[in-house]
Amino acid sequence: MRLILGGSGFLGPALRAAMAPRTAFTYQAHPVPGGLYFDARSSSVHALVERLGERPSAAVILLGITNIDACAKEPAATALVNVEGIVRVVDELRALGIVPVFTSSDAVFDGSHALWREDEAVQPVLTYGRQKLEVERYLSSLPPPWLIVRLPKLLSAVSDPRCMITGWVQALGRPERILCATDQYFTPTGADDAARGIEALVSAGATGLYHLGGSERLSRLELLQVVVDEYSRHAAPRAEIVECRLGELPVFERRPLDLSMDSSRFIKRCGGILRPASVVARAAVRAAVSG
Repeated sequence: MRLILGGSGFLGPALRAAMAPRTAFTYQAHPVPGGLYFDARSSSVHALVERLGERPSAAVILLGITNIDACAKEPAATALVNVEGIVRVVDELRALGIVPVFTSSDAVFDGSHALWREDEAVQPVLTYGRQKLEVERYLSSLPPPWLIVRLPKLLSAVSDPRCMITGWVQALGRPERILCATDQYFTPTGADDAARGIEALVSAGATGLYHLGGSERLSRLELLQVVVDEYSRHAAPRAEIVECRLGELPVFERRPLDLSMDSSRFIKRCGGILRPASVVARAAVRAAVSG
């Protein structure tokens, strides 16, 4: 049996599907049918497991405040969940003999070079990344088993308002401007692929740190161009693409330039589960225009 802590977010539905049928999951702010309430700041893991009636072998921790600017503006308040709450949850899971699987982020990188590997030292420039790294370092100080999975920007192959592809597709149908950075690079992948990757690692009994980035290193503009090209096969884009530098975007905290990840360690362990971002993006556009 698997437990997903925080199963109502963007990755939650895909992970629930990948780990079905023997999976329990929780929610906090957004109730989901079949889910159990859990607050990282105060809820008891022991009480939750008692309600399940069965002890999970592993628990995937999706808990957290993921809004980058919110973390920068309120570092202490968000750390109550993103650091203190998750460390407490990790301790409770381990006390029950449940393997903690922590979902970290490419936000731990400072963006100074391409294709980051797991064995490289990192120095986050984002508050959110520093919070993720603090939990990573805590887990790394503990004896195994534990698993850390660094995730990239995730894409949805179906319409989802939380996905950048969905936002772009909607904007292309309107006479507006799409501001897009030309100098930020990443290795996004589909949420479904990331979910299957996490399940594959858990099933294999993997421990340690793994990157789950897609197989293409793309700039934001290159990914947007894939979306525009596919959209143009079905309808005439009405929006104007306005190119800019990342530093010109109105954000509270400066963003790192290169968040691309080398995921060869995962591929060697589990195979080619992670599709190129361009494949996911084209599927997302087709789903949007046909629906």
